[in-house]
Amino acid sequence: METYMSAVGFGSIKKKKQWDKLIEEVLNHADKRYVTNHDEDHVFIEYYKSYGKNIGVVLRGLLDNEKDIDFETCDPYFESKYIMEVSEVEVEEDEEDYFYFAATEEEESGVEIVFQLQNIIEYLEIKDDKHASIEGIKVVGLASKGTIILPVEKSENDLEYENEQKEWRKELLKRIKAGDEEARKILETEAEEAAEIIEERLRHEDILSVIEGYFIPVDYLEATYSILGEIKEIELIINEETREEIYWMLVESMGMSIEIAINANELVGTPLVGMRFMGICWMQGTIVFS
Repeated sequence: METYMSAVGFGSIKKKKQWDKLIEEVLNHADKRYVTNHDEDHVFIEYYKSYGKNIGVVLRGLLDNEKDIDFETCDPYFESKYIMEVSEVEVEEDEEDYFYFAATEEEESGVEIVFQLQNIIEYLEIKDDKHASIEGIKVVGLASKGTIILPVEKSENDLEYENEQKEWRKELLKRIKAGDEEARKILETEAEEAAEIIEERLRHEDILSVIEGYFIPVDYLEATYSILGEIKEIELIINEETREEIYWMLVESMGMSIEIAINANELVGTPLVGMRFMGICWMQGTIVFS
């Protein structure tokens, strides 16, 4: 995930010597270490090191009986501020490459999200525990490039209608989860009608004035999405090692709130609440167990 290291303030790392130095620093000065059994000869390990508020780097690999460490991945991580409510989470395991992808559906909007799981060892330790339950997920989209664009103009009537539609969609989703087929047909019909209206408007208008937001998978296997949404919150975070600036933003898109992190050097425009963010991001995060 070298492409997204800049989102936690390591945009200047390009050469192998720089990578080796970073890996050695995390290995020798990790803030948190996790271990679990892998096979008879190895244990699976995770080393976390913080480099500022909610940002850091995690190393993953194997430790053998001779105490030799073989690190397989070096990933950025960003700790989410908010818990996203979900009903269930499916985890796809790729033990050979030490990648674990989680797929879930955001409770209120019904939008599916796939993200790379960060708390792998916690998941492995607890996945077969019948008494454990999922409280939610905490995810952040790490962006490599992004642009700030103007919002869509709305009247008070537009906002009132939009809020009514959100509540109506929530109600339909609840009915669908309860097995109501009529609600499913209504939602499908509304989606088809909305698509027809958008298609007609796009013949005469710019796409960014027609479509207020989207959350579209670019690569399912890499948990990468193209996102457009309205900025609701902003915070500037500094990487304590490199002094690079990172923008954390809470972005509303498709009826859900998504946390985004991006290096200030890779963002075109100045982020302000009410403006829109557009970019490509890699979704990563944790499952919150209770």
